[in-house]
Amino acid sequence: MGRYRRGERGPAFATGRPLAAATLLATGTLLATGTLLATATLLAAGVLVAGRSAASTHRSPVPTVIVEPRPPVDAGMFSFEAEGAPPRDGDGRIPNPVTPTGGSPSAPVTCTRTFDSGPHVTSASVNAAIAAVENTMTKPYAICLKGTFTSPLHIWGKHTAPLLTIATAPHATAELKLGEVRPSDASSNEYTGTAGGVSIVDSRGVEVDGLTISGYTTRGTAFTPAGIYVTVQGGGGQGEKSACFLKGDRVCGDIYLIHDTVTAISNSADEVGSSKTWCNNADVDAFGIAVESFGTGAADALQHVVIEDDTIDHTRTGQSETLTVNGDVEDFLVAHNLVYDTDNIGIDAIGWESGTDQARHGYIADNTVANVDTWGNDAYGQWTGSACRPLPENAAGIYDDGGSFLWIDHNVVYNSDQGIDLDVETDKAFTDHLLVTSNTVVDEPGTSLGDPSHGTNPPGVPGPSDNAGHAFEAFYVDAFGAGSWIEDVYAHDNVFENQSQYYGGTSRQEAPVVAVAGNWRDVLIWSNTIEDLGARDRLNLLLEIDAAPATPDAGVIDCTDYGLLSSGDNFAQPDGTTFSTLSAWKAGNSGGWDHDSAVGNPRCPPSSR
Repeated sequence: MGRYRRGERGPAFATGRPLAAATLLATGTLLATGTLLATATLLAAGVLVAGRSAASTHRSPVPTVIVEPRPPVDAGMFSFEAEGAPPRDGDGRIPNPVTPTGGSPSAPVTCTRTFDSGPHVTSASVNAAIAAVENTMTKPYAICLKGTFTSPLHIWGKHTAPLLTIATAPHATAELKLGEVRPSDASSNEYTGTAGGVSIVDSRGVEVDGLTISGYTTRGTAFTPAGIYVTVQGGGGQGEKSACFLKGDRVCGDIYLIHDTVTAISNSADEVGSSKTWCNNADVDAFGIAVESFGTGAADALQHVVIEDDTIDHTRTGQSETLTVNGDVEDFLVAHNLVYDTDNIGIDAIGWESGTDQARHGYIADNTVANVDTWGNDAYGQWTGSACRPLPENAAGIYDDGGSFLWIDHNVVYNSDQGIDLDVETDKAFTDHLLVTSNTVVDEPGTSLGDPSHGTNPPGVPGPSDNAGHAFEAFYVDAFGAGSWIEDVYAHDNVFENQSQYYGGTSRQEAPVVAVAGNWRDVLIWSNTIEDLGARDRLNLLLEIDAAPATPDAGVIDCTDYGLLSSGDNFAQPDGTTFSTLSAWKAGNSGGWDHDSAVGNPRCPPSSR
């Protein structure tokens, strides 16, 4: 579940020397990220040297052509449905962000049946209506809601293909205001003790549109509340297969969670502070939105899941995630969501928690994730004899934990413990084919170590930041599990900025902007902007390489546009050697990294992949 990692980190590099002035964000607005460009033109005629400058014996240097290496993964490896086309079973295509169901992305104009909440119209009324029609449908069916409902909604065992929509009625509002999880909420149908405010289990062809799910809570380890919970079972060691695998077209999928608001979902055991039982307890969990599927292979995958235009905020999720896609899920879309003010991972794609299941072939794009911080999350604490004390913060805004073929594109991540983290926690497992493009990651300095630590929010996030400035890094490439590895990574045209001055407790631990660690190979980090706070920043290296690539010449970091360097250390290589200047780093680093990079606009072609 994207567990807390007391990770291997590189050596600490205290500089105690001031940095040069940084390029700051203007008036709190975001730096503009680049976009995918056409094939690069040659910069000058001359000797063709891939990633290296040609040595010249002439008085005037011979111009070189800087060639971007062929990336190990690119956009051409991801297939999308055409606009207006609904997903087709087993086609290996990701739903299109514009029209994910093949129709209008707006709420239904016409309702087949409408429920207006009242003394005689409750969640039980809606659940009975769902059960009556879900497997007799021959065409789309829309159940619309008005008012406030106080118990969960269930879609369990729907195996018919036509789309069943649960939506807010036109020109109305609908809220599930749920309160404490009741034992009856966590049905055995949900397998893991997770209780969904809206639960979609063993089903296909379901859309949830425009609902608000709020205030679903528990305290302890008996239950796991989730605002929206989607799950299927694929047999094998997990038990009998889901109904959608056994009946109808034998397909589980086509699940659409669109325009929903999930707020104040919590497991309050993560904030008690005085309980040794709940301190550093991996079973203290909650979710904002969770999609989980644990099958026995590709035939058991949950396919075509869309999580789009949703808002998830003010959650306390213990050791679980705010928005997660976990296990045997393929061809999924997570786009245009707003996730903020949460005490664990913002968006997560997970593999290997059950056998060989990996979240795969997913597009995570145009999301805004802000204020993600585990400070004060007792599920990640340390018992000190009388109280649960916080450990250094370690939650990513966007996290890959063992996924495969994931494209993370044009997201904004702001004030999170880690910005974008590519990793695998499971021992002897791997994560592969990860494309990271045109994202903006910003971590402000913060005003204090603990909460609240205020800062400026990105556009679209209301109010002040309550969790600013606790970041270890803006971009992290790692393989944390023993004997695990990460391979086939391409990161280009991103802006990575880490100004944090408060990571790691009173020691003010150093926090690099970009770090590469673990067992890695075939990683291309090309044409990115990397910068920190500048003159006031005495802590943050721009680039820290904690481990050499697994095989020689298996990783390229080049054509970086560095913001400003300090008069102290700015770079570090695996043996602990540090470098203060870019020229010294270029000449002396053991990997030949950053040969063509510069402080401001390196002379490199734009990324063309």
